[in-house]
Amino acid sequence: MKKEQEKENTLRRLTSGEIALAKSVFMSSIPYHKIRIYRESYLPSGLQSERAERVTEDKIYCRPLLYREDYAQSLPEMQHLFIHEMAHVWQREKRMNAIDHRQVSWITGYRYQLDGRLLAEYSMAQQAQIIADSFTLEMEGHKGWRDLIRFYDITLDDDLSEPVARQQYRHVLTNFPWD
Repeated sequence: MKKEQEKENTLRRLTSGEIALAKSVFMSSIPYHKIRIYRESYLPSGLQSERAERVTEDKIYCRPLLYREDYAQSLPEMQHLFIHEMAHVWQREKRMNAIDHRQVSWITGYRYQLDGRLLAEYSMAQQAQIIADSFTLEMEGHKGWRDLIRFYDITLDDDLSEPVARQQYRHVLTNFPWD
């Protein structure tokens, strides 16, 4: 196991690289200086899955398997995960509630289709996936984006060409991030 993944019960601020990465997506809509990343389980007695992160307000809880000292210096799948979790921070900053506006994520899951709806019309989990998936397409190009689809990091239920994917993500993310 890598050294950075060994020890739990630590916390840190975002690195300058992570802030730059997040600002490329969320601009100034998040108070980056308030965010803390915890290398520990959110749930008592380590009940949080090793393969799950949890966001509460401005805190991101990562188990050692998914924790990185700097997500900006990590592989694309870890940057995708970081942007997904930052999307939940952004949602909380925008006062979104899992019960409001058909946002009950356990009913809809993470899978989605780009079918003409705008971001606000998807569940919170789907919104975070769409934001992270679009980020990966922009940063890694169509091939890198397709590679993450194969490994289930991207949960789009369509097989889209690059121009169509880019156009549909642009549409769904119209006016994002909202002021």
